[in-house]
Amino acid sequence: MATVVPAQPRFTTQKSLYAIDSLTSEATKLTEATGWSAPDESSLLSILVLYHSHDAASTQGMVWVWAQVTPPKTRAVGTMPNLVLAMPGRTSSRMRASAAQLMGADDSADTARRLASRFKRPVFVTLAGTQPSRAHGIASVAAEQMDELMTVERCLVSELASALSK
Repeated sequence: MATVVPAQPRFTTQKSLYAIDSLTSEATKLTEATGWSAPDESSLLSILVLYHSHDAASTQGMVWVWAQVTPPKTRAVGTMPNLVLAMPGRTSSRMRASAAQLMGADDSADTARRLASRFKRPVFVTLAGTQPSRAHGIASVAAEQMDELMTVERCLVSELASALSK
């Protein structure tokens, strides 16, 4: 006769939803208590964290994070891709190169590296919807979108800290 011993699940997931204010780049966690509602001007950030559940406090298990930013309903759709990135001619080549890199780079790897360093364990990150749009006025557009990306990263840190402290 065999004895069945229930096993703990190997992985645990944690889901969350944030509203990011388009003017201040402040994030507000949406919950059932808030009615899951956010102003139309807000971007929505959904985060899913998947981690080994045998010992969440251990630094041995890997962590996977998926984040999706959905632009606000009021943001014009279809206009940004038609604009061309224009850099002033007198801009130094170093600034031009870093601006081009900023506008075309995938931020997932850098974010994953910073999170892995902070939490002292392997963290794999997939970011969707955080790619900056190409547009005139690189300083203002890039600054806005970098603020949004930094807000996304703060939310990821908060969610990982919450998940890995259980």
